[in-house]
Amino acid sequence: MKLRTTLMLTLISSVLTMGGAAAAEYGGKMSGGKHERDCASMGMMHGGKMEPVARVDKHLSELKARLKLTKDQEPAWQTFSDQAKEQAKSMAAMIPKRKEGMQDMPKSAPEKMAMMANMMKDRAQNMSTMADNVKTFYTILTPEQKVAFDKVHMEHMRHY
Repeated sequence: MKLRTTLMLTLISSVLTMGGAAAAEYGGKMSGGKHERDCASMGMMHGGKMEPVARVDKHLSELKARLKLTKDQEPAWQTFSDQAKEQAKSMAAMIPKRKEGMQDMPKSAPEKMAMMANMMKDRAQNMSTMADNVKTFYTILTPEQKVAFDKVHMEHMRHY
């Protein structure tokens, strides 16, 4: 049993090391296909990814057009879109901090995992806040608008 455990740990360690080496070699950039090319042509790319603020502005414009909001729904839309934009600005502000953190990357695997876990906690908190914002806005939509919202949301989620 001890030999088996040692072999498994060695295999896991090797996979993690190779993944880290690959990420370092390619600078963490992965091709996003057509979506990435569309964004690049609009000047919204940052290190292989669309800038958070530009991405949210683009998504909000598309969503608003598809929802065909009434005048009475505009205040709720404004609140929702302002919250989404603030969230995007917060994400954009983290980009330089993440790059700085990558330069000061801890050497040991436990330290790296702890750092990654903390970054994931921050992302999870941001996602939770946005989920609450979506839930609040969704309540004012008509059944037809909810269908449109769901469709746009799923189209955008395929890119992540």
